[in-house]
Amino acid sequence: MVWEKRFSLYLSDVPQHRASWASPAVDPETGNIYMFTVAAQLVCVSPDGKVLWDRPLTEEYGAVTTHGGRTTSPIIEGDKVILNTLILAWGDLNRPGNRYFAFDKKTGQTIWVSSPQSRHYDTNYSTPVVGTIDGTRALIVGGTDGVYHALKVNTGEKIWSIEVSKRAILNSALFKDNVAYITHGEENIDTTEMGMIAAVDAARTGVLAADAFKWRTRGFLPTFASPVMDTERLYTMDNGAIVGAFDLKTGAKLWEKTLGTLQKGSPVLADGKLYIGTENGKFYILRPTATGVETLDEDLLGSPQSPEPIVASPIVADGRVYVTSMDAMYAIGKRVPRKGGPAAALAVPASTAAPAVVQVFPYEALLAPGQTVPLKARLFDAKGNFIREDTAPQWSVDQVNGTVDAKGVYTSGREASAGFVKATVGTLSGTARVRVIEALPLTFDFENAASEAPPAWWVGAPTKVVQRTVENVGKVLMRPRDETVGRRAKVFFGPPTMAGFTIEADVRGREQRRQRGDVGLINERYGLVLFGNGQKLELHPWQAADEMTARVDFKWDADKWYRMKLRVDHQKDGTARVRGKVWPADGAEPDAWTIEKIDSIPHVMGSPGIYADGISDVYFDNVKVYRNQ
Repeated sequence: MVWEKRFSLYLSDVPQHRASWASPAVDPETGNIYMFTVAAQLVCVSPDGKVLWDRPLTEEYGAVTTHGGRTTSPIIEGDKVILNTLILAWGDLNRPGNRYFAFDKKTGQTIWVSSPQSRHYDTNYSTPVVGTIDGTRALIVGGTDGVYHALKVNTGEKIWSIEVSKRAILNSALFKDNVAYITHGEENIDTTEMGMIAAVDAARTGVLAADAFKWRTRGFLPTFASPVMDTERLYTMDNGAIVGAFDLKTGAKLWEKTLGTLQKGSPVLADGKLYIGTENGKFYILRPTATGVETLDEDLLGSPQSPEPIVASPIVADGRVYVTSMDAMYAIGKRVPRKGGPAAALAVPASTAAPAVVQVFPYEALLAPGQTVPLKARLFDAKGNFIREDTAPQWSVDQVNGTVDAKGVYTSGREASAGFVKATVGTLSGTARVRVIEALPLTFDFENAASEAPPAWWVGAPTKVVQRTVENVGKVLMRPRDETVGRRAKVFFGPPTMAGFTIEADVRGREQRRQRGDVGLINERYGLVLFGNGQKLELHPWQAADEMTARVDFKWDADKWYRMKLRVDHQKDGTARVRGKVWPADGAEPDAWTIEKIDSIPHVMGSPGIYADGISDVYFDNVKVYRNQ
């Protein structure tokens, strides 16, 4: 082993056995590694293992992770890192939905966020593929809405979409000569027959209909595996470990071969051979032809009594084949190091066409009062190709406090706010999203709320919590009862780099239909949660990891106010001392802490926030965040 780097998981429902879902991406230009964790944290690591930057999307964009663990693998395209995830943020990202992100690969700054989906069925892990469609650099990706989307790589603008299923798409597409080859293993839109392999005219635009298909073949179910192709045929795997070959021109199934009974990983095509691992623990090397397939090698990893499941796809690099099972990693063949150093990024000449898009970079900024951020106005043509940076746009602010000068330097105001900085070039304009958050201490008593909407700079709050008046109490923050799968809320109101603070709040829960909701606080990615039905208090470093959780029985009554307090102290030995207490809000604070945990692998920073499971109405009031005293 050359080096090993471990990352904390937090604020995630993904259990440990699903904690390593997405694959890392390596930048061929720099050798930097980009990984996206099941805690929705995007991390850039240098070739020698140094963390260069990270973006905690849960705290910055309200990213939502689920028990299933599905997480998209990032890709590198030019100067960008691209991925997608389910979020509920703020401003124009104020509804739950799957969004597509492009980040600057060197700095981690946001370049664009795209929202082509109108619905969300389930999380997915379709990895985008990139190609050039009639002069437009485009990415094609399967959505969580049962739709394949094509977006302009440089701007995130939608090119086309085509709906194929009422379930999330897990597969990646293929692209060649303006044709997109797409697959899925779910129910089709226009028939109850399951599964589809199809060729789509990728040169079209807009919402595509059935006439965009060059051909469709139904009945083969590649739910999990993504296809590969050579010059004549497409190859893919169905759920039962059956490999099939399909003609690229007609879609006709040419042959199939059974390799096992369970399949998750995708095949890899290299040197005219297919490399395939099955969940039954067998690894195959096959030579495909137009009429059938020859088995060149077949190996069982592990033993017949205890086979090693293979759920990852093989890797082919430098003459070797690498296979990862659930138990081990194997290297096959002699390694032949490639000549030369890292691949240099190809220089793309600037477009001379007329501007069609103004892109403000960075697209997202989080500042303290009085801080500044320099913004640039980039111009792109109708095909999404870069033209130039404009040197004299008209700058203005919208909703956010502060000012922006003629050079595009935004200076934040004194009070917390959220909104946009706009750059206008002729009749075109683009915006950057900006939040301003005051330094500690923070206090929220909700008495001056002008509307039910939560503070605009809070993340994860829209549609989840509202400010309302409660009889004999006044104005409070409420998580209304919600029986949907999205009833839980994590709301953040500070930078993700905060450390060494205490958060406290008054909380109350109701009983409705014999159900009690849960209520809690978040401090540096630790959660302190009062469970209504369970009548217990828990302290979570990572809620899904039960053995890390500290818990005590705690009886608390419905319709009664309690005070909760959560503090994190970082100790000289590298551990964190995490303490919580709860007491009746009308009584004196006890000296003793109700629950405590010494965390030997601690979180070191994180935003303050609140947590609620709205199976019944729950309330917050008198929220305070302050430096440890």
